[in-house]
Amino acid sequence: MNRKLNFRELSLCLQHACNKLPHFKNLTLLLLLVGVLSVSASAQTATIKGTVRDTKGEALEGVNIVVKNSTVGTTSNASGHYTITVKGPNDVLVFSSVGYENSEVVVGGNGSIDLMLTPKTITGNEVVVVGYGTQSKRNITGAVAKADLSRSENLPNTNITQALRGSVAGVQVTDNGRPGQGGTILIRGPRSLSASNNPLVVLDGIIFGGSLADINPNDILSMDILKDASAAAIYGSRAANGVILVTSKKGVTEKPTIRVNTFHGVSDWAYKMKTFDTERYVQSKLDYRKQSGLEADPAKILDYLNKSEADNYKNGVSHDPWEMASQKGRISSYDLSVSGRAKAVNYYLSAGLVDEKGLIYNDNQKRTSLRANLDTKITDWLNIGTNATFVQRDLSGVSADLSFAYTNSPLGNWFYPDGEPTQYIVAEDQAYGNPLRAPLLTTNEEINNSLFSNFYAKVDVPFVKGLSYRMNYSPNYRWNHNYDFFRQDKHLTNNTTSATKYNFEGFDWVLENILTYKRKIARDHNVDFTFLYGRNHSETESTTATASQLSVDALGYNNLGLGTVLSTTSAADASEGISSMARVNYQFRNKYMLTLTARRDASSVFAENNKYATFPSGSIAWILSDESFMSRYKFIDMLKLRLSYGSVGNQAINPYQSLGLSNTTQYVFADGGSTSVGVFPSSMANPNLKWETTNTANLGLDFTVLNGRLGGTVEVYNSDTRDLLVRRTIPTLTGYSSIFTNIGETNNRGIELSLNSVNVQGKNFEWTSNFVLSHNKNKIVHLYGSDINNDGKEDDDISNRWFIGQPITTYFDYVFDGIYQEGDNIPAGSKPGFVRLKDVDGNKKIDANDRAIVGSGGQPKYRFGITNNFKYRNLSLSVFVNGMQGWISSFPLLNTAVSPNAPGRGLNQMDAGYWTAENKSATRPSLVYNNPLGHNWYMSRNFVRIQDVSLAYEFSKDMLSKVKLQNLRVFVSGKNLYTFTDWLGADPEVGGTQPGDLYPMPRSLTIGLNVGF
Repeated sequence: MNRKLNFRELSLCLQHACNKLPHFKNLTLLLLLVGVLSVSASAQTATIKGTVRDTKGEALEGVNIVVKNSTVGTTSNASGHYTITVKGPNDVLVFSSVGYENSEVVVGGNGSIDLMLTPKTITGNEVVVVGYGTQSKRNITGAVAKADLSRSENLPNTNITQALRGSVAGVQVTDNGRPGQGGTILIRGPRSLSASNNPLVVLDGIIFGGSLADINPNDILSMDILKDASAAAIYGSRAANGVILVTSKKGVTEKPTIRVNTFHGVSDWAYKMKTFDTERYVQSKLDYRKQSGLEADPAKILDYLNKSEADNYKNGVSHDPWEMASQKGRISSYDLSVSGRAKAVNYYLSAGLVDEKGLIYNDNQKRTSLRANLDTKITDWLNIGTNATFVQRDLSGVSADLSFAYTNSPLGNWFYPDGEPTQYIVAEDQAYGNPLRAPLLTTNEEINNSLFSNFYAKVDVPFVKGLSYRMNYSPNYRWNHNYDFFRQDKHLTNNTTSATKYNFEGFDWVLENILTYKRKIARDHNVDFTFLYGRNHSETESTTATASQLSVDALGYNNLGLGTVLSTTSAADASEGISSMARVNYQFRNKYMLTLTARRDASSVFAENNKYATFPSGSIAWILSDESFMSRYKFIDMLKLRLSYGSVGNQAINPYQSLGLSNTTQYVFADGGSTSVGVFPSSMANPNLKWETTNTANLGLDFTVLNGRLGGTVEVYNSDTRDLLVRRTIPTLTGYSSIFTNIGETNNRGIELSLNSVNVQGKNFEWTSNFVLSHNKNKIVHLYGSDINNDGKEDDDISNRWFIGQPITTYFDYVFDGIYQEGDNIPAGSKPGFVRLKDVDGNKKIDANDRAIVGSGGQPKYRFGITNNFKYRNLSLSVFVNGMQGWISSFPLLNTAVSPNAPGRGLNQMDAGYWTAENKSATRPSLVYNNPLGHNWYMSRNFVRIQDVSLAYEFSKDMLSKVKLQNLRVFVSGKNLYTFTDWLGADPEVGGTQPGDLYPMPRSLTIGLNVGF
């Protein structure tokens, strides 16, 4: 008979034996008790085996199986099999895999557990980072959006902002496509008139002071956006413009995982802004002369051109300035990571290299990044660790000057016969220089370094269940330099050499003490308390040294002492802050939620009377679908209603702005003496300067229907921002020209919609979609409160183009009313081909009183993005379309005869058409219209863009198991493939309106490879 002795039977046997041996009873009992405990522990240990499959019955490899609340874990093999050791029947196994819902199974008396994982649909149960912790999306009460990073895993993104571009409702990302540029982010519209509207970035729980371009996208696990005041109030005085929470990756499996990601691509101009080519340039000279009443004989064109232009035209020599100032764009990226988890250590190590060449000559970036995330479990109650990243960005090289490229003649000379660049393309007309001269004659080294880290210790207090304490210390050290040496121009006799050295150092640190307490009370109540007290410090210093007319140029910028004229400037600043915060999350019956938060901040950048400010918030949520009266609606899976209100602040001003500051000047008296240094007051103190404060109300509805096939979120919000930080102009008789002060109020209100759908889900084919739509209306509510003209209404600030009841970016100008044609009733001073302006006030003359609001810009009225994902077996296709509608922008380059457009000189301009006697345009003036009233031109920035398309193939697990690979994916992608727009500039999304801002958006084609070992 082969029968196992259970614990109860063994205990009775031991008790009987002890009673039979009374002389040894006490000693034996002790020894046997130790043995029993050992046998009992051994007897409760069990080995569990099983197979994990998907809903189609196919084996799943790489599924993580861990014993809940322990470090014991394993992964399934290529056949879906796993083996794991548990301590007893009460242990819980947690099964998790990317793309599938997590599942928990109690071991019980089972020796074998087979499981089927369900693909993730739109259930809303994913974990979301909320600041100083995480929550299930089901329990979120504020407006928190999670970026879908899986959409960008097959795209050549080198910046994390590119993953947000058009994909999150309420978030406007402007990316100009240039190497090393971080782009700009606007969440729920602009709030401030003068202070920053940039959101706060938090990396691994710590406020990040560096550039978003410093973060390697391959290291990022998730990005969560806090949009309303309730969610963002936990960061208090820095959260008025929203918060972006970035979380880096950690080890997942016990077996070390090695991943290699690489992609290579080429790029060209998505759109080349049209300027005059040779024939159009020559024709414009003839038309200009004719319209000016000058001789315009085509046979004499060589007489009308500058000599250098005439020589090239006669010899058939011409250039496209855009082509001359550009280069072939390309990109290469290499990323290697090693990650894993052992019994006591979780680690993620990575290294990345990105090499980008932009479309403009010498516009390049090389980025090297290193990351180490380590977490060590010292005891059952103590964890220590660090998240550290080092990034070096090499932006060396002076790029070609686009303002010069835009204005240069197609008939100019770019190089001397010996290959040296000319100083001016057209030597006879020296208004604008050669775009390539500075890049070719300058040796430049620009290196930006950043070391950001977070050292932490977490204590799970052993004698109080649910109580934990965490300490963060996060230093961030940045050091940059930018060195220039301009060598001697061989074709000039004067000394053209100059050298500059700029050095910068910045050091920030944050120290935080965080106490959390989680407890379930009885059956229906769950509470979660978070308390924080912290300090922060920031300091910077910089030095710039310049030398010109160097006696020897062999040493470049390495010996500024060789210069004839020397100058040095330096600057430094520092700021301090204190923060305290309390938050409570309460859940009743898991369907009624309440969150209350209060944060109090102090910052040295504000005046003595207003160092401290308090920012409270509250939010509630109700899961209606859990109510009994909703049971009749079988198609509803989850329905949650949220309501929140709170306040957050904006401290985005430089240190010392509230103080009375002085400046220095140098003066040489006419007495032959040395230079004297004088000190004079430069700014007026404001002892009452304080934070901008934004109060936001938010109503949200989250839903999932049709068994998870369709889900989404609707948000409606209203934000009022008061005490705007503005540098206000004051009468100079005070001795000052301006003062930093708090004025006025702005309002933002809008609606956001996010939808996710599983359109088709078959055995071999799947089609899913994501759609986001947002509308924001921004306006100025109050300014100075003055009514100088006594009309009963608050005065606008016309000089700054700030108007009560209108958006912050408002265009106030004369109203375009067409072009005067021959036979029209043309007023004195005008002639056919001139612009007709609207007589708004009807007094039969055009003056300043005829100016009116012609539109608004800065942000579109509507933003939308739609992603369609198709998957057939191992092949997947993703198509993303991005659009912005309902905005305009001024575009001064449509001024045909006003600088930099000067058709009578050897300068080029945009070819957008113009009026002639033969081509009587109704929208474009003649080449001699000099715009006497200085009105501007306006264009729609509406666009719809096929932004990202990617095609990927995932090799099967069976095939990979033969070559010992965990995963292998190859992909090809296209970015910025086509844009539908009427905008005539370089790109409607960026909206550059000056010659120096006309950077082209690159259209790129990339091939990539992702390998896991």
